[in-house]
Amino acid sequence: MTQTTREGTHSFQIVRTVKASAEEAYAAWTDPVLMRRWFGTVVEADVRVGGQYRVENHEADGQIYKHKGEYRVLEPGRRIVMTFTFDGDQSGYAGLYSDEIITIQFRSLAPQLTEVTLINSWNGKGMNDEEKQRLDEGWGDWFDRYERALRD
Repeated sequence: MTQTTREGTHSFQIVRTVKASAEEAYAAWTDPVLMRRWFGTVVEADVRVGGQYRVENHEADGQIYKHKGEYRVLEPGRRIVMTFTFDGDQSGYAGLYSDEIITIQFRSLAPQLTEVTLINSWNGKGMNDEEKQRLDEGWGDWFDRYERALRD
């Protein structure tokens, strides 16, 4: 079942080409066992439209970052749309950004090569250059982990 999604007034996009089929690239976003290899130290996911997920990232410096959301669209090997919110007040971000949506698109380039596009959109506060840089670094780090997990 596909639901209509509304993008926020602000957005960020990252595109990576990964060495995996579109189906494998999609599975790494939807299989909790695979998600634990890169997306979060703790992953709970009811992977169905309307299902909830929660992730925790336990960082080496002792910080714990928690996020949660709901799956809005699940099109195997093609697209995922999910809400994305902070679970608690972390780093001063909670409450500044609302209606956050993550859209992940998968485009097969070859049997074991997929272009993955992530669009992070939200309402609320826009970002200055420093904040955009931190967002780019954060998603970049997650995508580095994602690519390593796909190779393992």
